[in-house]
Amino acid sequence: MKRTVFLLVVLAVVAAGCSGSDGSETTTTSAPTTTSTGGPTTTMARTTTTTTTPPATTTTASGSGGIVPGEDADVDAVALAYEIVFSSETTYEEKAPYIVDPGGLEETVAEYQETGESMGGVELAPTSITIHGDTADVIYDLLFGGTPMYPDLTGDAVLNEATWKITREMFCAMMASARVGCPES
Repeated sequence: MKRTVFLLVVLAVVAAGCSGSDGSETTTTSAPTTTSTGGPTTTMARTTTTTTTPPATTTTASGSGGIVPGEDADVDAVALAYEIVFSSETTYEEKAPYIVDPGGLEETVAEYQETGESMGGVELAPTSITIHGDTADVIYDLLFGGTPMYPDLTGDAVLNEATWKITREMFCAMMASARVGCPES
């Protein structure tokens, strides 16, 4: 009898430990059970726990048709951030609102513009964007002079202060690929 009660307590503790505060919904129901062993009758509660976890919120825009403008506002915002931040034709002032921690990148942007001029323009064209809450995974093509030179590269973006932005790390990694350095932050 003591083992049964102990087992029920352990199961209840394990079930409680498995539920989290991740938006899951847990429902617990109890129904009494009665056992008799020829002596006194014992009534114990039987507990059933059901947990429902909502699916991850993911938006993907990709496929043979590529990204469809106007289909998803977040996908459009990430694509816009990539177009502005990684175009060799946009200025620091245009890029800064779309970069997390843009301070001190003025000279880097000026050097990137010079590199772009020598190559007929440099830009990143997103071909697939997958949104996971406040982060986005991006697949893009690197274009020189409007021609895709390096397809299917991967990057990211984050939702920061209600705006989709490129992390400083992602920006500086791309600048390093263009042989333009970023200052230490």
